[in-house]
Amino acid sequence: MPNEIKIERAQSTILRELNLILQREFPDSEYLNGLTIREVRLTNDMSQAKVFYSLLYTDADLKDVEAEVKEYLKEIRMLLASKIEMKSVPELIFEYDKSLDNANKIEQILKEIKE
Repeated sequence: MPNEIKIERAQSTILRELNLILQREFPDSEYLNGLTIREVRLTNDMSQAKVFYSLLYTDADLKDVEAEVKEYLKEIRMLLASKIEMKSVPELIFEYDKSLDNANKIEQILKEIKE
């Protein structure tokens, strides 16, 4: 139980700090400042964090976004290390959050059914 609380706090802190880092530290970036971190899931040993993000730019090519994230991943992790108090900063694994896309598809289907 105490470990679960510790993980949840760490997830919340990482989520908040990553959103701030992406907005403030990369103003010249084509895509990074347009990412919104939706969720962070840490492994039980807190060595890895899956970071689920969505895009503000609907016309952005996902491959270009992923390439830019990969290019700046080390710098993002170093900035995160300076902002949070953890023994070691987890390895960050960015994944596109498809839940918003799925919700929009479902909504569109329901609209078509009503018509």
